[in-house]
Amino acid sequence: KDAHIEIREKKAAAVATAEINSKLEGMETLATQLEEATAPLLSLKGSDLEAFATPASLKDEMGKLSVSLTKCIAEARTFREEQMAKVRKEIKGPMVDVKRELQKLEMKASAISKKCEKTTMDVEQACLKIVEAIYGQASAHIRSEMQKASLTSEDLFTTWLKPGEDRVSESTFCERLESEEGLALKPEQALLLCRHIERGGIGRRKFCSFLQQYFTVVKPIAITSEFDISKAKILRTSDIDEVIEVLEGPSGDDTLGLSRIRGRSMTDGMEGWVSVKGNKGTPFLEKVLKPYYACTKEVKFELEAGDRTLQVDEVLELIEGPRKQIFNPGLRVRGKACSDSATGWFTVKNRSDAVFAEADGKYYLCTTSVAMTDAVDIKNCNVVRKLDKGEMFTALGEPEEDKSSGILRIEGKALKDEKVGWITIKGNAGTIYADASSKHYTVVAETPLQKGFNSETSDTIRMLVAGEAIHSLEGPKEETYPPEIRMKGRLLSDDTVGWITKADNVRPWSPFFKCLIATPLHSSDDAEAEVIRQLAVGETVELQEGPVEQSKEVRMKARAEKDGAVGWVTIKTADGKKVMQS
Repeated sequence: KDAHIEIREKKAAAVATAEINSKLEGMETLATQLEEATAPLLSLKGSDLEAFATPASLKDEMGKLSVSLTKCIAEARTFREEQMAKVRKEIKGPMVDVKRELQKLEMKASAISKKCEKTTMDVEQACLKIVEAIYGQASAHIRSEMQKASLTSEDLFTTWLKPGEDRVSESTFCERLESEEGLALKPEQALLLCRHIERGGIGRRKFCSFLQQYFTVVKPIAITSEFDISKAKILRTSDIDEVIEVLEGPSGDDTLGLSRIRGRSMTDGMEGWVSVKGNKGTPFLEKVLKPYYACTKEVKFELEAGDRTLQVDEVLELIEGPRKQIFNPGLRVRGKACSDSATGWFTVKNRSDAVFAEADGKYYLCTTSVAMTDAVDIKNCNVVRKLDKGEMFTALGEPEEDKSSGILRIEGKALKDEKVGWITIKGNAGTIYADASSKHYTVVAETPLQKGFNSETSDTIRMLVAGEAIHSLEGPKEETYPPEIRMKGRLLSDDTVGWITKADNVRPWSPFFKCLIATPLHSSDDAEAEVIRQLAVGETVELQEGPVEQSKEVRMKARAEKDGAVGWVTIKTADGKKVMQS
């Protein structure tokens, strides 16, 4: 080669090598800073680690250095790719040395990147151990104080809120925990706990989850009246899969070697003491998340102010139940309406013991033709009209006897034309003119007249109205009802509380969703809002708020497990396509 070309190549190689060394030095400097910043935490174990005073600020510093180091590594790799494109075909000369140095740069970048990832994971795990050491203690302490004040977790959440806010701020949460007597938390431990529960302030669901602890029964065990088993009375035996909310504990019985809690059964509200595990380690209870259910089809939601229909994928937070409800048998009668002769089955009494019709003896059937008069005195009255044999009337009062004549009369209203007057029901010689019917019912509340016996499945002929008379043709017969599984819940979308009948209409639901289709994470609930980043297929997010329906789309506020990014995401599109699956 010409001398001037060699000189130019050597200069270019020197410039490239200097840049390589600069990139390498930048990565190594940041890697060293990351190692030094995290060493005070990562060098500790056990009680020393749990007592570490500044985990939150160390974690923040690590985050900043990790971001800077990741950016530095990315820039070094971009530089390497650009330079490799220039020297890839070189087989001799100074640029071959550059190619070799570029390869070393990639190896170093890869090693530093792996070390950065490991350090980040180690810090996350160390901070998690600190949280685990204080989580149960803080939760139990606040739960105890809450119960002394007769507050629910929802009440306490409202108490901790500042005016105009819908989330408990980090500062409020930390101040409250630090001020609790008997709860010796360092400021940054409280902050770390707060951010573990939920970043950016704690919403109602996460706040309640922090305070509410649940166990499910894995082996039947007695629920007792006292902590001390030797002095306790057995209230009942718990059932497998029964869910119990912790009110106090877990507490250890050193004498018997038991771990016990005072809890409330979600099934029937019974409170008492239950053993978590036996003295030989046999588990009776296992920790579970609070149960939630998602609708798999439209579900009737029974409210105090009336019913509404829940749509597919609407989510209920369990408040009470599920419990088996057994119903009393109802009474059904087949009859013929006196007004239009419509014939069918009607309910006299339903499964809740509500009465819809009464056989009260107020209906009289004329056994022979008899006059209806305008006054009770048979000697001083006018005939309104003649009632025919077989005609019916309704008694408007009690029968009255004329002492002088021995005639028994009653005021009544003819069913045929609603004429009102006095009718002789028994003559002075004992002749019966009209007899109280045991075959007639008075409708006291609107109820359907149906084609078949089964009140749940039979078609309605028409509605029977209050005051209507109906002649019994068959019955009364008992109608039995299958037991139902009933559950009280709160909607996540709007906090409405009501009851549902649980069958194949709901499924267990988790606040964790997996991304089925790559989709954007938005900065607000507006589908046109700024995109924070794309969620990849298979990514997991945890629900923070919602789900809510917007323009036929189902959306939620969620936190990505991968990097903690928080934003709004679509669960199901307007045309019913699932984007996220819980």
